[in-house]
Amino acid sequence: MDLERVWKIREEEVYPTLFGPISRGIFPLTQQLFEERFGQIDIDPRWLFHGVFEFAPTADRPSWLYVTSGYSNPWEQDGVDYDPEGESGAGVEFTFAVSEKGDWAIRALQHMLAFDLLLGVGRYAGADRFSLHDRIPLRAPLNGQPDCQLRNLILVEREDEPQEFSLPSGQVILVGFTGITDAELGFAKAHGSLALIEKLRTAGFHPVTNPNRKSLSV
Repeated sequence: MDLERVWKIREEEVYPTLFGPISRGIFPLTQQLFEERFGQIDIDPRWLFHGVFEFAPTADRPSWLYVTSGYSNPWEQDGVDYDPEGESGAGVEFTFAVSEKGDWAIRALQHMLAFDLLLGVGRYAGADRFSLHDRIPLRAPLNGQPDCQLRNLILVEREDEPQEFSLPSGQVILVGFTGITDAELGFAKAHGSLALIEKLRTAGFHPVTNPNRKSLSV
C-alpha cells in the first residue's frame, strides 16, 4: 500500500460510497489562489494536489455537498508505517452543505482549505489551524452577490452522516462550515458559537447553508 493507492481509494471508492456520484471532478487549489487571495508566493507544491469535489443531492441528502480531498493524504508516512487506528495525514477533510449548486461554494471551500494549510505552517504568527466553532470573517458576500448577507463562516461538527471514514493509512474526521451574517457573528462572540448554532438549527439555517436567506433577529 502506498500514497497513490490510498489517494485512489478515498476519491474513487470512499467518497462515491458516502456522498454519491462525483458531479464535475475535482477543483484543485492553484498557485493563483494563494498569490491573489493570500499574498503567498512560496507554497508547498503538494498543496496544489488538494482540491474540492462537488456532489449533487441524493435520495438521502437533499443538499448539494462540497468536500475537500488531500488533507488526509499521508504525505509524511511510508506505507509500512501506516497505522489504521491513527490519523491519515492531517486526519480531517472539510465539507460544505449548501442549498443550491454554485461555483461560489467551491471557491469558499477552496479558500478555507488554502487558509488552513497556511495556518498549519505558521504563515500567520500566533494563529493555529482551525478548531471546531472557529468563526472566519470573509469580508465579502459568501456567494459574491451584493445582496447576500452571509459574510462569515463557522466551523462545526458535521451533523449528517457520515462524520468520519477510514483509509488504510488511518482515520479521517469530517467537519463542516456554515455561513453566518455579521449580526449572527456578533451574537456568537457574545454568547458563544454553540448558542448561535442552536438558533440556526431551530430556524432551519443549519447544517445546510442557504446564501439567499435573511439574518436571524439576534
